[in-house]
Amino acid sequence: MTAIAKKEEWRNTAGQKGRDEKSAQRIWGYAFVAPALIILCIFMLLPILQIFYYSLTDWNGGLQSNFIGMKNYVDIFKNPDFYTVLKNNLVILLLGVPVWTIFPLLIAMIIYEEIKGYKFFKTVYFFPSVLSIVIVGTLFKTFFGYVGPVNMMLRSMGLDNLAIEWLAEGRTSLPIIVLAVNWAGFGSAVLIYLAAMSAIDPSIHEAAALDGANWWQKSFYVTLPGIKNVVQFTIVLNVIHAFSQMFSYVLVMTNGGPGYESTVLEYFIYLKGFRAGDMGYASALSVILFVLVCVINLLQSLIGKKED
Repeated sequence: MTAIAKKEEWRNTAGQKGRDEKSAQRIWGYAFVAPALIILCIFMLLPILQIFYYSLTDWNGGLQSNFIGMKNYVDIFKNPDFYTVLKNNLVILLLGVPVWTIFPLLIAMIIYEEIKGYKFFKTVYFFPSVLSIVIVGTLFKTFFGYVGPVNMMLRSMGLDNLAIEWLAEGRTSLPIIVLAVNWAGFGSAVLIYLAAMSAIDPSIHEAAALDGANWWQKSFYVTLPGIKNVVQFTIVLNVIHAFSQMFSYVLVMTNGGPGYESTVLEYFIYLKGFRAGDMGYASALSVILFVLVCVINLLQSLIGKKED
């Protein structure tokens, strides 16, 4: 055997060993990931598939369920209460997403740029995030109660006619819920923005300062473009939040009332499933909510790609 043949044989052997090692690493990787995937399938994927099935039945939470096809969906879209509830979610979406996105962003910019007074915000901005939703909801319910501090202040100013039961009307309760959610999640949003801003090259800000850019110009032309993807990601999270994280606030602050004026889809699902015992109807509502959130996020992704 010539030296060239021996060298080629050695290369083939080494290559085969390398492929065997990679294959073994891949197998071990799958082995380590398998338990998490199994748990994910059992506790997440399987229940989701069950919800799709139960949405086509008259299931009442027991062991028996009869297939009724699309009847639940037909009943939902014929129910005027469904459109009231959907409208409430859209109001929270339109009011909440701008507030939940912009306000933390402004505070994060103040802290990042070390504007006068930034130490105060740096000290207290994360405090609300350590409180539970029940505590936050109770605080706002007390604060905006009929004998709460807001009405007491209005009465002391001679504005008795403005002292109302703020959480007893849909036109005022929904904005207050939006404020409560913003206050509770404010710290986490600021933290995300600050983490993104810390990744911006400081030399870019220094160059902008040398060119005479003020705080507003640096924020608008340097900081915002640098964290554009993070802002888009936060908007997506806030949209999901508007549809799938409102239950606890509504339960604590308004119980969905009066009537359905402050009821959101999540709470409507709870009322139909656990209060009325119509799990099939509630499952259909859950599927509609799932599809609605997926469609909105898909539209957001398409808009983001077009802008890029």
